[in-house]
Amino acid sequence: MGVVALAVDLVEEHDGDESYPQAAEDAAASTELPLVVLSNMASAVDHQLAARLRKGGIPVLEGTRSGLRALGHLLDHAHQLPTPRTSPVDAARRARWRERLEEGRLDGVESMRLLAEYGVPVVATASARSAVESVAAAERLGFPVVLKTDAAGQRHKSDAGGVRLALTSAPAVEAAYHQLSQRFGTAVVVQQQVPTGVELALGVVRDPALGPLVVLAAGGTLVEVLEQRVVALPPVADARAQRMVAALPAGQLLDGVRGLPACDRGAVVAALVAVSRLAAELGDVLDALDVNPLIAGPTGAIAVDALALPRGGASFPR
Repeated sequence: MGVVALAVDLVEEHDGDESYPQAAEDAAASTELPLVVLSNMASAVDHQLAARLRKGGIPVLEGTRSGLRALGHLLDHAHQLPTPRTSPVDAARRARWRERLEEGRLDGVESMRLLAEYGVPVVATASARSAVESVAAAERLGFPVVLKTDAAGQRHKSDAGGVRLALTSAPAVEAAYHQLSQRFGTAVVVQQQVPTGVELALGVVRDPALGPLVVLAAGGTLVEVLEQRVVALPPVADARAQRMVAALPAGQLLDGVRGLPACDRGAVVAALVAVSRLAAELGDVLDALDVNPLIAGPTGAIAVDALALPRGGASFPR
């Protein structure tokens, strides 16, 4: 048995009779299975009784057809969940990042570190606040490098002119830093330049009713132009992640087009599963996570930009 459903017409004609909601609450307290109330008459539900049940964590499904469909989706989701992973390392990681997110916004470097700890490959990244620090970071990472502003709230850095690519020398890094700092402030990120590939976006958004959701979309500068996205409840198992990639129109680019080599689909799937694990463990303290782009190539996929926002923080600019 996967779920308990109490089928009853929770209508206003009951004149304040609380026996049905009380029975549902008693049943919910006596079982570890999910319990829902299924009302056949969607248009006549007693909203006060429904609000009481929902406040207590008991969903009220309005209408037989839509209610049964919702239950089917719930059971289907449960069957696709990955095998639970519990270990002291996972618990320590979750506690550490929960505490950090509760403190406030993560900068670009911290956001990338968060991804790396959950198993998403990330480009080598360093933060800097001066031209000297930028040059030192570039020499440590190895040329060519990319310089990006790390100004708070700057989501679309390339659109705003906040990115300098293919910097091959210390003088080039110094000049790029002065350009960016004059426009956006002193905080920058220095990264290794990575080969071009298929750009995807993935991350976490919060739905008022469903909580954290994992999103896969067309990435780079096309993330909002194409408006292609696939959404799932976390955590996501490999099979579900594979179907998400297959369902995304931009995912066809992974097979190689116009003579370009095919990309490593398995690496994209692994990154998606890793982000879903992050969402499952930290979704209650995370308002949003934006990974854009994730660059997929023949030998893997790597995140080159990310921003994590804790709950209660400022929203992404629209």
